[in-house]
Amino acid sequence: MAFGPEPCSTTCPACGKSITTHVEHKATTKTHILAALLCILGCCPCALALYCTGCARDLEHYCPSCNALVGTYTK
Repeated sequence: MAFGPEPCSTTCPACGKSITTHVEHKATTKTHILAALLCILGCCPCALALYCTGCARDLEHYCPSCNALVGTYTK
């Protein structure tokens, strides 16, 4: 199943329940590299903004019942 930026209905592979996922933003290596480049270029406030917004972070879908990772959406 392809996951998108919004919560979706699916069956949890860990507990087998029919669920609607909950989504969390997670910083990735890409986020850290972009932040480092922005700091090197002298734009530290923009680097910090990467961690406050969802623009450079992945979205991870979790089961609300057992908290298992169900899937990831990469922008």
